[in-house]
Amino acid sequence: MQKLAFILITFLLVSCSLDNKQEKVVRELAKKDAVEKLQLPEGTKFIEEHIELTETETGEASIGITYIVKVTVKSQDREGNEILKTYTLNYKKIGEDGLAPEDYELISFE
Repeated sequence: MQKLAFILITFLLVSCSLDNKQEKVVRELAKKDAVEKLQLPEGTKFIEEHIELTETETGEASIGITYIVKVTVKSQDREGNEILKTYTLNYKKIGEDGLAPEDYELISFE
């Protein structure tokens, strides 16, 4: 019984670790795509609180997962007033493990 509990706990820890790594990959990919699509200067920094990630499953298999990433970009107008704009990026998981940027496809950018 203890072996079974140990195996289940180990499986749970590995699963959580992979989810965190996948989310990190998607966040970094969203930052790169936001800089590219919005033509922001290279080296633009993002605050992690301004990046909201939501995972939705679209099918039975783990490949049927889509990620909705909301990126808030803070800028200033000519008078110095702060402007916040939120952009939504939709990614579809197309690779098996999801640990590389190539495992995701940008579906839409709004």
